[in-house]
Amino acid sequence: MSIGTPTSNVPAAPDPLDDDQLADAGIETGDLRPTFTPRRIKVPPIVRSFLANKKALFGLSLFSMIVMAAICAPLLTSADPNALGEFEPRLHPSATHPFGTTDYGQDVFAQAVYGARVSLLVAASAALIATVIATTFGLLAAYRPGFIDDTVNMFTNIFLVIPILPLLIVVAAFVPQRGPVLITFMIGLTAWAGETRILRGQALGLRGRDFILAAKMTGESTFKIVFGEFVPNMISRIVAGFILTFQAAIFFEAALEFLGFGDPHKVTWGTMLFWAANGSAVLSGEWWDFVFPGLAIAFTIVALVFLQYGVDEVSNPKLRNLPKRKRKRGPISNLIRMTVGSRGSGRGVTT
Repeated sequence: MSIGTPTSNVPAAPDPLDDDQLADAGIETGDLRPTFTPRRIKVPPIVRSFLANKKALFGLSLFSMIVMAAICAPLLTSADPNALGEFEPRLHPSATHPFGTTDYGQDVFAQAVYGARVSLLVAASAALIATVIATTFGLLAAYRPGFIDDTVNMFTNIFLVIPILPLLIVVAAFVPQRGPVLITFMIGLTAWAGETRILRGQALGLRGRDFILAAKMTGESTFKIVFGEFVPNMISRIVAGFILTFQAAIFFEAALEFLGFGDPHKVTWGTMLFWAANGSAVLSGEWWDFVFPGLAIAFTIVALVFLQYGVDEVSNPKLRNLPKRKRKRGPISNLIRMTVGSRGSGRGVTT
């Protein structure tokens, strides 16, 4: 008896229909092709709320324009901001030189866009240093009452009492070597006290929350609790504090360099004002020497102010859901309204 291969009773699959047969059946071949729908990128709700906020969008747009102008400075102008005598001095703003030229034949527009690089970098770095110090000290003081809290409060009170700008001037006067790096650390190491006090006050309200107590009961270290539990729940306040310190750092950096405590050979908005003051630009009528760097500083601070307003409104539900303020009526309109209302009800106003 031989063992053969068992035959299958399953019928063979029919041949596939070609395009003509499908067309005769009323089926278009394009309907059978798989369709691919592009996957939509999910934008976080906080980002959508931020972009929907008019103040935040205005501040972000203005600040982005300033940053892009600083990044694309070689594409916007071919002039060398440090070259002396490259152009005719004391030229008024024109199509060739939109911001005019200085007493030394330097293009003011080139100095403004190239100087934005150093000014923004110094201010951002100083704000980052101050924010890191304020976040560490403020949250650590709130979580660890006692010796650490008292020590942080003591140094915070000292730095809050001393005015920052006079302190920076005194420190810069005794430092032989000056420049953007020194100004960055000077501002970063002195501008943390106010934000430390704010973060400590808000962190005190989180110290008794269940998730903080649970992390403490599970044996988490102080470092993990502070940076793993407090920081994620206070990130909006930390970002707002960074923007606020950024604004102050731009002002302090420009003020120090205007007073002569920066490197005069580095082109920044502050050194532009310094050389304009040394050249008596105000007395000689060369208004473009100080107006344009001043406007650059003002526009940057305005952009950051609107950004901070947007962050506050998006992160604070009370501000986000605040109804529009009704127009207040004056005393004359109230008197007319009361008179008309009394007549309509059939009662006259007696005096």
